[in-house]
Amino acid sequence: MLECMMKLRQLFALLMLGLASFASANVSMEMFQMNRQVGGLINATSVEAFQQSATDFVKAANEAREKMPRSLIDEPERFEGYQKAMDEVIDIVMTAYELAGQGKLEEAKALASKLNQLKKQYHTEYK
Repeated sequence: MLECMMKLRQLFALLMLGLASFASANVSMEMFQMNRQVGGLINATSVEAFQQSATDFVKAANEAREKMPRSLIDEPERFEGYQKAMDEVIDIVMTAYELAGQGKLEEAKALASKLNQLKKQYHTEYK
């Protein structure tokens, strides 16, 4: 009976470790989606295409915002800074979305092009 309980505990511990790894690994999927949408923002030829890419970007960014990147697992106190960085990125895309909606597509694309610089900055800090 004791041996069975020990094996059950070990199995539970492995399961929890696997779930933690899976949750942190998922941030990379959202980051991949965000990166794809940046291309869509910068290369958009219509307001509709720009706004669709912006919507998809914000969705992926909000999902990534709630997940802790692997690099922060040992430093959870830095997670709040990561979330603030994600908020900044989301705010830029939302502002660009509004500009596009006002018919200012080129201004929106110029603003969206700043995302690549922020990506470099924040990847250095949080990746």
